[in-house]
Amino acid sequence: MPAAPPEAAADFSALLAERHVALAVSGGSDSIALMRLAQDWARSTHPGLRLSVLTVDHRLRSASSAEAAQTGRWAAEAGLSHHTLTWEAEPKPATGIQAKARAARYGLMAEWCRANDAGALLTAHTIDDQAETVLMRLARTTSPESLAGIRPRGAWGGLPVLRPLLGMRRQSLRDHLVALGQSWLDDPSNEDTRFERVRVRQALTVAGSMDATIDRLAALAEASARTSDRLERMSRRWISLFLEEREEGCCHVPGPAFQGLPPALRQRILTRIISHYGGGGPAPEPRDIRRLLDWADQGTGPVRCTLGGAVLGRRKLGFWVTREASRIVPSPMPIPESGHALWDGRFMVQAPPGAVVTPSGQRPPQLGKGIPAHAGRAYPSVSTPAESAKMVQISFLRLANAPEHN
Repeated sequence: MPAAPPEAAADFSALLAERHVALAVSGGSDSIALMRLAQDWARSTHPGLRLSVLTVDHRLRSASSAEAAQTGRWAAEAGLSHHTLTWEAEPKPATGIQAKARAARYGLMAEWCRANDAGALLTAHTIDDQAETVLMRLARTTSPESLAGIRPRGAWGGLPVLRPLLGMRRQSLRDHLVALGQSWLDDPSNEDTRFERVRVRQALTVAGSMDATIDRLAALAEASARTSDRLERMSRRWISLFLEEREEGCCHVPGPAFQGLPPALRQRILTRIISHYGGGGPAPEPRDIRRLLDWADQGTGPVRCTLGGAVLGRRKLGFWVTREASRIVPSPMPIPESGHALWDGRFMVQAPPGAVVTPSGQRPPQLGKGIPAHAGRAYPSVSTPAESAKMVQISFLRLANAPEHN
């Protein structure tokens, strides 16, 4: 993937439908270039677009507040509004600091976007970031989903996250800033070899034919993304055709239709099933899914097992998957004034405002024929005045109807 000049490679076309977006700008060269390129694009192509610049002060270094203030001055010089968001957590984590700081940073920016009607958040990831990400993941996995690396479009807590500079080289952006006479900040943590990404970045820098290596890693990410997307489409197709979903909040995976599939497809299907029927939590680790597939294939060992908030129960021709009742938050959930609420990520409950939803627990409802008894314990129970009982409707959100995810 050859690097293109900024005016040709930056892709802001996804913003044509937006009225207000936020830019994640730390003050480093990549994000300052994002700010300047987005501003130029908006002026020439979408003058009605409002751009807001967000800088997160993690308070991890003594200079961080001054750096955020300097970024604000550069934004003001460009005619853009600037907002500093502070990570107030004290004390700061002693381990896993980069991952935790990243989660805090995106959480703060997503919260600001929701509060200020910003339709998307733009970040300044480049082809260099992509190559670093793929190289780090190659040391751990061959999964196409992982090796797809950084996607041009993602999400954080439901907020679209767009990466319009993903086809660009970092040096190209810096050359562009120099031509504009625009300064930037250099974060000393980018030289701290305690962090894996820094070590990988330095290794790429000293490697022979660095540009070719970065291009090959980026090409691998593109090929892996195509494979991952194909697996996603195939898994959704299989689920719509073969997964037996029931309104009681459980499903049956038919063994004959499942066992003959390619391993990567089986892993993708089971991951989606566990994530959905386990209450919508984080996807299980691939190694745990592989162990679960071994359990399903062997036909021996425990009749039941659990993973990711779901319970799996073996049957003669396949296995059931239901919610693990003990993992459901036990505190009652009141129905708001709207009269409907999503309970446990699986059921849409419509009831009079003030009604209370809890797990059925030891008071399971009458189940359909063949449904495992423990599925009833994870079914919602709605408490209402007697005269309002007929107004209650409970609908299970089937995986086959779930929206496609990036």
